[in-house]
Amino acid sequence: MKIWTTKDLLEKVLEFRAMTPNSDEWNEKSLKYNEPRLIRFKRINSLFKAFELKHPKGGKTKFWNLLSDNSKNKELSRDEITDFLEGNFINTRESVVYPNSQKLIEKEKAFESDTFKNRDIYQFYRHLMKYRIKIESVLDYNSGVLEASSLGFRSAISLTNELNKELITKVEKIDQILFEIINPKKMEFSEEILVKEYGFPQDDLDSIDIENW
Repeated sequence: MKIWTTKDLLEKVLEFRAMTPNSDEWNEKSLKYNEPRLIRFKRINSLFKAFELKHPKGGKTKFWNLLSDNSKNKELSRDEITDFLEGNFINTRESVVYPNSQKLIEKEKAFESDTFKNRDIYQFYRHLMKYRIKIESVLDYNSGVLEASSLGFRSAISLTNELNKELITKVEKIDQILFEIINPKKMEFSEEILVKEYGFPQDDLDSIDIENW
């Protein structure tokens, strides 16, 4: 059975964001008539719970949440995806150490008096994630091409695919930094645990995608 890692979590969030660019639709009500996106949304919700990325009980609730849904059992809201991408979960953690990220941050000291602070991790993550999202759109640039109609088009696709292969190796370095910050405990979960303890949907997404093509 599949083991779900931080890499899977990040990939699923970026995939969902690309499929559903309008953040107003990041809720179950908006997605109930789009089964492929709804299942992906619910899976992200389960992964957020498992990787301890949802709002802690008693934590600060954003104004948007108060207006949109007062349910105690509310599932993933638009703000929780945004919080993940912006790194707001970092500010809810106490005494968490990110040694590799801290080392990279401290390399950029301009003065001896510059001292590392916890907020540096938040700013570091937030900027890297914005960059990572931009890169994802470049890596997906040729994904919608089913057939190249001319020699020039085929040549352009070949060249951009070649460049993207080189870019992927560099993206992996960024991802490793993001993984450390997202999941400092290095947690992994079997799909069986996700289903039993976190309500992870077991639907066959491949079949559902084909049916809804």
